[in-house]
Amino acid sequence: MRTIVTTTVSGRSRVLKAEELPGDYWVNLWSVSADAPLGDETAQGDTSFPQGAGSASWNIVSVPPVEEMRAHLAQGVDGVDADGFHLTNTVDFVVILDGPVELVLDDEKIMVQPGDLVVQRNTNHAWFNHGDKPIRLLALMMGLPA
Repeated sequence: MRTIVTTTVSGRSRVLKAEELPGDYWVNLWSVSADAPLGDETAQGDTSFPQGAGSASWNIVSVPPVEEMRAHLAQGVDGVDADGFHLTNTVDFVVILDGPVELVLDDEKIMVQPGDLVVQRNTNHAWFNHGDKPIRLLALMMGLPA
């Protein structure tokens, strides 16, 4: 899978870059902010969450099998507890590319399937992959006012 970014030079549209995606847990495809409404190609790969209104990021998230995830989280991940629970000041539109994967909330769990859309509205949550290979999620995260 590649990220292809377009631009305009001397009034003509062209490809700015076309790059293969790395095989990381979290891959930022593109981000925008109030200061950079078209995005900043130097910020690609940034793993921070969108900050404030007018910011957004387009990401591929790879949810590893549960045991691999627990081992990764045991090393410590900022903003994520040992069980994978996290909360961001964002509204996330998450398309499940592979699956099934379990979305776990404080008081409820639901299995989601490929093609499902989850609208994650600034709520505490975790993802659990009970299979034996990574599950990919495509997530558009939109920053909320502070």
